[in-house]
Amino acid sequence: MLSPRRSVALLLALALLAAGIGLGGSQYRTATGYAATTGTVETVEMDSYAEIGRPTLGGNRYYRPNVTYTYRVEGRTYTGRDVAFGSDVDTNQRDRAARVLANYAEGSPVTVRYDPDDPGDAYLAQRFDFFPVGVLVALGLLLLGDALTPRTRWLRFVLSKIPLNQSERSPLSRTDTDDRVPDDPTRILDRTDAETGDSDGGGSDPDAPVSGRWAVVLWALCGLAALGTVGGYLAVSRPPHDLTAYATAVVTVTGFGRFAYRRVS
Repeated sequence: MLSPRRSVALLLALALLAAGIGLGGSQYRTATGYAATTGTVETVEMDSYAEIGRPTLGGNRYYRPNVTYTYRVEGRTYTGRDVAFGSDVDTNQRDRAARVLANYAEGSPVTVRYDPDDPGDAYLAQRFDFFPVGVLVALGLLLLGDALTPRTRWLRFVLSKIPLNQSERSPLSRTDTDDRVPDDPTRILDRTDAETGDSDGGGSDPDAPVSGRWAVVLWALCGLAALGTVGGYLAVSRPPHDLTAYATAVVTVTGFGRFAYRRVS
């Protein structure tokens, strides 16, 4: 039976997964529910502006592809300016914005997708933001692996932030030399890890429902699922892709590689 703290961590992981999957499914259904028609590109320009007080690695000057197009629905002409579904393509890398503009030329025909219930709401490229949908799913998978396997740093951090009654603390914890429960909950986690020989999730843990080689299998499945989230995003979203997706893939591979190394070393 899971301890109260590990149960809360498991519920939090499931909540993150449910929120990410639900939000992503809703956005995808909305985007694919738009009708398609043929429009005409009127203007193609590059907008530029500076963000004051917003520190970024690439600088504080941002570029936005500005494409104006017209299209007709039921005999009425509409003018659209949204290039991508859901959000503008803002980037502080001019070449990324230029690649978007390279897909359009003034006077050329273009496929326009519009909301049948609100024809004035339209877009050209089905581009999604990886944040927050993908990040919620990736974090949920990471925390799920921690909640079911011997303790790792993610679960240690979560457990230390969840206030529970003294009587609800892990049965593995012991009192201090003066027979009092430590005030700092992280001391309980440190002591438990020391007693079980589990400093980074590699040893035995009586409270973990999945251990040994099955813990490696579970972590592999969680890692592959997280990478699958990134792959699915790249498959359905038009470039330029959200850089958060690439960062998530790197973090996932690095994290699982570190875990696997500690398991076999």
